[in-house]
Amino acid sequence: MRDAVDTGDLDMRLRWLTLTVVVSFGVALLAGLVLHFASPGSALSVRFLQAGLVLLMTAPAVRILIAVAERIRRQDWPFVMMTLVVILELAIVLWRAAAKS
Repeated sequence: MRDAVDTGDLDMRLRWLTLTVVVSFGVALLAGLVLHFASPGSALSVRFLQAGLVLLMTAPAVRILIAVAERIRRQDWPFVMMTLVVILELAIVLWRAAAKS
């Protein structure tokens, strides 16, 4: 019964995280667009637009970190190891792609 409660708690945390990131992304993007229309190319509008895009891109990474932390807490080592292998593979691909450009 304890696992069912923990799973619901994790789902609730991930739901709140997703909602927070989506709202933050939307606010930053909207502010950037409004500022861009008011003053095209201004440094502040560019910063808001970039912040919105960064928020959008970091959401999946934060979700993965929360899920891994939860699995470490539950001592679900096969899941943790598989996730770490996937993260390592992604890091190698990103590193190789950055080295080629």
